[in-house]
Amino acid sequence: MSKGKVKEYDSSCGYGIIIDFDTGQQLTVYANYINFKKGEFLKEEKEVEYEIENNRHRNLLVNVKILEEDCYVYTTIQLL
Repeated sequence: MSKGKVKEYDSSCGYGIIIDFDTGQQLTVYANYINFKKGEFLKEEKEVEYEIENNRHRNLLVNVKILEEDCYVYTTIQLL
């Protein structure tokens, strides 16, 4: 699977642009091919994973998944 970053996404129109990390190519993504989990949505700078399917004269992104963001745990130390 390839990885990239969302350049822009218009949820009202249901499509956007993803920049592929390996090639730097701008690829179009359509809402029909995004596997959203409950409460997820695409926004600029989100990293995604996807498959590229050659559809006639252009590449089509399918099985698009939003990558989990790194979770950081912060500990508060109380000085006595």
